[in-house]
Amino acid sequence: MLAEIYIRNYILVPELRIRFESGLTVITGETGAGKSILVGSVALIFGDSAAGLEAYDPSSPIYLETSFIPNQDPLLREYLNQINADWEEELVLAREISVNGKSSYFVGGRKVSAQVLKNLKPLLLDFHHQRDQQKLLSTAYQLELLDRYADSTGLCADFAMAFKELKSKQRQLQEMQKQEEMQQQRLELYRYQYAELEKADIQAGEDTDLQQEFELQSHGKEIQELALGMNLALMESENSIVDQLGQFQAQLEHYRRLNPQIEDAASLLVEATEALRNTAQTLSSLTDNISFDPGRLSYLESRLDTINNLLYKHRVHNVEELLQLFQKRQKEIASADDFQQQIIALQESIAIGMQELAQKADKLSAIRRTAALALAEELQNSIRQLALAQSSIQIRIDKNAASENVMTNAMAAFTESGQDAVEILFSANSGSSLKPLAHVASGGELSRILLGIKQVLSQRMYPKLLILDEIDSGVGGKTAELMASAIACIAQQHPILCVTHLAQIAAYANTHIAVEKKSEIKTSVTLSVLNPAERIRELARMLSGNITQHALKHAEELIIKQRKDLREQNQ
Repeated sequence: MLAEIYIRNYILVPELRIRFESGLTVITGETGAGKSILVGSVALIFGDSAAGLEAYDPSSPIYLETSFIPNQDPLLREYLNQINADWEEELVLAREISVNGKSSYFVGGRKVSAQVLKNLKPLLLDFHHQRDQQKLLSTAYQLELLDRYADSTGLCADFAMAFKELKSKQRQLQEMQKQEEMQQQRLELYRYQYAELEKADIQAGEDTDLQQEFELQSHGKEIQELALGMNLALMESENSIVDQLGQFQAQLEHYRRLNPQIEDAASLLVEATEALRNTAQTLSSLTDNISFDPGRLSYLESRLDTINNLLYKHRVHNVEELLQLFQKRQKEIASADDFQQQIIALQESIAIGMQELAQKADKLSAIRRTAALALAEELQNSIRQLALAQSSIQIRIDKNAASENVMTNAMAAFTESGQDAVEILFSANSGSSLKPLAHVASGGELSRILLGIKQVLSQRMYPKLLILDEIDSGVGGKTAELMASAIACIAQQHPILCVTHLAQIAAYANTHIAVEKKSEIKTSVTLSVLNPAERIRELARMLSGNITQHALKHAEELIIKQRKDLREQNQ
């Protein structure tokens, strides 16, 4: 429940602190007095926009603080544990808005993000403005109400998560397919290049070896003839060079002991003769090993042409770079094949996800259909007690599968909330056909239907603060009494903070806060908790506009009557 609100420098309030009791707290005052200041401060604490907000003193920050006694809702307790909040007694929440408009949020004195407070809001309170009557006309809001009644919000959240994940996978698949399509032409070129290089089967260093052999083959005949001629001159011919050196050596042999230089010359001739014999043998062997093969030469020329053409075609400088290109193309093709496998795997995952999503949707639909019958019955009983005795309510559920796009896109049958389109049908009079709320319900009827929904849902949730900001607009007479009784009934289970202009509702209050605007040096607003006597005077003002003896007596009678009604409700 709400324990306290503290306001400093907010709109027309310099400073204010109010403690709250359980049950029904009403806020009343003249039109334009600022009755919505308290509920507005609570909305701001929980993350509402502060755009255009003016401080009482523009040179100082606005500070808003509220404290709650947490209920036993396990979802609330779990979330408070997640954010490491101290919630054993009171949970203190605050927002400070600096002079330049920047906001800071706090939980238990610890600074947090705005999202933390926004997440806490539905766990601590149920906030309803007068404009929520129009929200009730929204089929999306009607579906939300049905899920809250059916206690299927958890399943709905689970479905929404699966839906978003599947949509994300579909977007990923579309991007991958688009990428694959863009790469397809390039990939065909890569496959052609790879096949060409694979067929060429070029080896590392092959071009150097081939070129060397080609040069040798190209000059093989000349080398053979040269080797034969040299060998003939060295050893094979008459009076060959080796023979002549032998003669020189023999001539010097007689004199070598006479002079050291002659001896050296004779030794060198021996060495030269031996070297030339070895040279002749090598040349003889060369003629045996080198042969001119026109077929081999043609092959070498063709192979070198192939390599050179590939070098030119792929704009690389050598075989090593060509082989690197070959390996690169091999990896790119393998990567493309892997990419295709990823697409196939993703398609299979999406197909499985669609089946699971359909199963979740069917489960959610079954729960909703059962709950829709019960909710319609309870809601009808509730609003019939609010001066709509002849009214009828029905909740229609249709499938989104009626969409024309379902034939081409199965996901078109679903939204984040499932496969169901929910609409509340209403008739205010017996014999009238049921039609959508937006077509037949007046403002006063919407107020009562909304209150009836609150009355039904309040029995199915943990106690939380219910804020009603002029939900009774456009209501009077007997209807006002019935609405007041319904609000008082809800307040026995859930604390209510109600801004009202109806004395019938205010008479049921456990706590009555009056708002008064004062125009002195600077206009300000005061909020005060009324004692019994002050409360009677405020009710008299609300009943007649003037505080007369007749109005005071009427106010006393109204309080007595409302107390009696409460006792009867509790019996």
